[in-house]
Amino acid sequence: MFLKFASQDFLDDRRFKNTTKTNIKNYEILLGKFVDYCIENQVANVEEISYSYALLYTTSVYWKS
Repeated sequence: MFLKFASQDFLDDRRFKNTTKTNIKNYEILLGKFVDYCIENQVANVEEISYSYALLYTTSVYWKS
């Protein structure tokens, strides 16, 4: 499944479960940054994301701040 679709499905699910608007906005920001990072690194499918890839992302975010 493409990341853009998966992230939208997740956000739709959170809305359906009556998650607060603040949390939805936070999910949109954080998930959007992760999706952008993946696309910049030629990762477009959810199946391509591993634990180590997610760890690389969190490490890169940490060192940028």
